[in-house]
Amino acid sequence: MQFGQIASVLLLGMFACASLVACQEEAEKQSSVAEESPYPRSQTLYIGGYDWAPPTTFNPLDGDPNFPIDGNIRLMYESLFAYNLLSAEIEPMLAKSYVQTDSSITVELDDRARWSNGQKVTVDDVLYTFYLDSIFPTPRHGGWLYLEKITANGNQLEFVMNKKEKNPLVLLNLLAETSILPKSVFEPIVEASKKNGRYNYANVLTFKNDSTPVVSGPYNLDSYYPDKIVLKRVENYWGNVKHDGKTPAPLYVIHTLYPGNNHFNNAMTKGNLDVSSIFMPRIWDKQRDDIRSWSLKEPYHYPGSIPTLFIATTTTPFNDVAFRRALAHAINFEKIKAVAVSNYTDSVRPGFILPFGQESKYFNEEDAEKYGYSYNIEKAKKILSDAGYSWDNDGKLLNKEGMPVRPLSIECPNGWTDWEDAIKVVAESFKQIGIETNQRFIEYAEWEKDLRFGKFDLAMKTQTADLSAATPWTRFDQVMNSKNTKPVGEEVFSNLGRFSDPAADSLLDIIPSLTDSVALKNAYRALNRIFMEKIPVLPLMYRPTQYYQFSTKHWTNFPTEENPYAPPQGLIVGAGIKALWEIKPVQ
Repeated sequence: MQFGQIASVLLLGMFACASLVACQEEAEKQSSVAEESPYPRSQTLYIGGYDWAPPTTFNPLDGDPNFPIDGNIRLMYESLFAYNLLSAEIEPMLAKSYVQTDSSITVELDDRARWSNGQKVTVDDVLYTFYLDSIFPTPRHGGWLYLEKITANGNQLEFVMNKKEKNPLVLLNLLAETSILPKSVFEPIVEASKKNGRYNYANVLTFKNDSTPVVSGPYNLDSYYPDKIVLKRVENYWGNVKHDGKTPAPLYVIHTLYPGNNHFNNAMTKGNLDVSSIFMPRIWDKQRDDIRSWSLKEPYHYPGSIPTLFIATTTTPFNDVAFRRALAHAINFEKIKAVAVSNYTDSVRPGFILPFGQESKYFNEEDAEKYGYSYNIEKAKKILSDAGYSWDNDGKLLNKEGMPVRPLSIECPNGWTDWEDAIKVVAESFKQIGIETNQRFIEYAEWEKDLRFGKFDLAMKTQTADLSAATPWTRFDQVMNSKNTKPVGEEVFSNLGRFSDPAADSLLDIIPSLTDSVALKNAYRALNRIFMEKIPVLPLMYRPTQYYQFSTKHWTNFPTEENPYAPPQGLIVGAGIKALWEIKPVQ
């Protein structure tokens, strides 16, 4: 699941958290006396922020399962590979290696891989997992748009690309983000759901998978309650062989559920949480409480996504490129950085490429200066004036016909405080060029529906929140690809602003298949130039894929910028899981 989807799960969970509030005092009481609990503190890692709602299902075929089944969490179900956001490589997990050609990717399965019941992980398990993705609306069922077939030969699997939709970048993502499931468990359940020759998805979802699941990962479900989910180490985990036979350091991993950010942050301060993915302001002040993040200096967290204002590009006044460019020059990015996200972002540069880390090779400074944008009110006003706009005696912006430009609506989910603060800064910025705004902090369901059906002016969104083997292509694709665009009022799940540019579509088609580094760099340069010139969305900040902060009151040797033996992926996501073998309890 992408980071934007994870954020969606979190917000949905907040609605279900009403029942959590009633038991919150008991939850905090229990966590504060952890030493007296059945879970010895020196053997238990407490984490938080990856789920908010009392658990209801651990079925990986559900579109919204509870921790640790959701997202790219690799504690129970492993994928073939795991993405490492520091190296931008996919590392072996259930697979041993892969070979890529122009038409396919061949994967060799690790013959040491075992399920928790001792049975071997086989190519049949992989084939059946992808088969399930072809018949049920599981989170990554869209992968079959890019696949023609999957064949097996001994311990190898060949993923053959669809010739009409050939996209090795998406395929690499599938290999790193698809949880492989045991066929022996799920085939009987799926077949039992069949009625009149058709599979009944609703019947499959009645399986909660909450009684000793068969897993391939280092932890398994031990117990769960309204306020916590308890995982216990799999002592015979097959992957320990990769760590010289050593088991992960924590015997238990417990995800504690709290009803709000403040509760999570208070638990961190008290030492009742060891790792948190919740936004914690002013992290530099928390060192006195033995809390820190990936880095000791700005931006403190490892940036990996770009929260943006999506623009309704087909509606007036946003269908005027000059108007959109003026908006880009009017935004006070540095104020957003300071006020909204506690400086947890580098200074925003023009375009949709992260100008640091693995993507920096695609960022062109010369183009950024020539075609880009920056906070410059006078430049914004000149763009508008040159395009035929004017202002009345009160400084209100008038359109090309001399009529007042209507107030613009800017929305985001209620309670997402960093986004709310960013919108407030944007509203102040737009006022400087004579544009009034209506700030709408609304329920998540309404916000999501507005986005899908195009019923918005400007709306905060992080379409692609995870760094992956396919970024920055996926980031551009989800805001600029008009292949599946529909009119406002019809439901879409990408390119929510209905942007269209034939040159951008062509580049998005070409980039995934480019293998020459110079050609790829030139293609991204051309695509980013179109972005800067046409402004399909308004990037506001850089943000980590997950906030990663940890307490050293009970555990030490967490991965950091100074000791980057594992990526800052919360010890549970993708390749970040390797840190579980290296952290140490405080003696």
